Amino acid sequence: MNKLGHIFLFDDLAHPYFLALSLPILLVLLLELLGRPPGAVTLSTENVLAGLRDRRIDWKRRLPAVLRALGLLLLCVALAGPLRGFHVRKDRAGVIDIMLCLDVSGSMQQPDFTINGHPHDRLYVAREAARNFVNSRRETREGRYGLDRIGLILFSGLAWTQCPLTLDYDILEREIDGASIAPERKQGTAIGSTLGLAVRRLKTSEAKSKVVILLTDGVNNRGELDPVTAARLAKEYGIRVYTIGAGSTEEVVIQQGLFPVRTEAIDEKVLRQMADTTGGRYYLATDTESLMKAYDEISALETTEIDIGDYYEANEAFMSYLVLGALLVLASVFSRRLWFEVLP
Repeated sequence: MNKLGHIFLFDDLAHPYFLALSLPILLVLLLELLGRPPGAVTLSTENVLAGLRDRRIDWKRRLPAVLRALGLLLLCVALAGPLRGFHVRKDRAGVIDIMLCLDVSGSMQQPDFTINGHPHDRLYVAREAARNFVNSRRETREGRYGLDRIGLILFSGLAWTQCPLTLDYDILEREIDGASIAPERKQGTAIGSTLGLAVRRLKTSEAKSKVVILLTDGVNNRGELDPVTAARLAKEYGIRVYTIGAGSTEEVVIQQGLFPVRTEAIDEKVLRQMADTTGGRYYLATDTESLMKAYDEISALETTEIDIGDYYEANEAFMSYLVLGALLVLASVFSRRLWFEVLP
């Protein structure tokens, strides 16, 4: 198929009723071709007398009407919404609401992870893993079409919603990329309060599956809500919690301001208990590979499916008809002015 044929072919119309406008256009064209406009004399600007008598210029008299009609017909097709690449996808789609909870406390700046042999802090690698997870939900899979809503909660000594549940993964990824270490006045690790906030965001969700993925490198030392109590609350609302311990199972010393600070090791017992209470799973990630693998496994586990019937996909193809139709209408005006004058 040549390029022109590819541009002007289409598979279906979004609004076919607009094609009804072509009937009066064709009727007007027929009337114009069969007779001369009443009360008007057409004069050629090149040779007035010769033009009136020479039947060879009849096609010039009819050309503006033909161009105008063709242009208007193409505009009707553009209004009808031509679609190219139209096909129907059936079966099922996964619908899950997911809250990502990311620790941004001071200990997350510990540079004990590597990517391609280069050292990076825990938060940098955690952002990369979270972004990869979001992209994995964006991609089309067999039987599901990326209908998951995903939100982001950041926490240290306090927890806050950085991005509510959304289908706009581009905005979500920008918020993940912008996550940075919390200021010193907010330091600490409020795991229980963070899960409590995630439960509040998910408890009214109508999604068939509700999930929290909580990543931390420490122990709960801030907030009024105990992590296990928060997990029991999550269970009541049918929310499954996956916990990821990122970092070391031993205490480490980090530089915070002018003074070194000893950070507590991952509280694996509490994180595992939170996951077990809700039917989730706990993952220990001590390096980049195990962290990425944890998110990949969670993504593979969470593929709830519901029947959504027919799903239509097509690319709009109206622009070529719109442009050519407008050009033909303009050509009809200019050709009439170029070759003829209409005198009363």
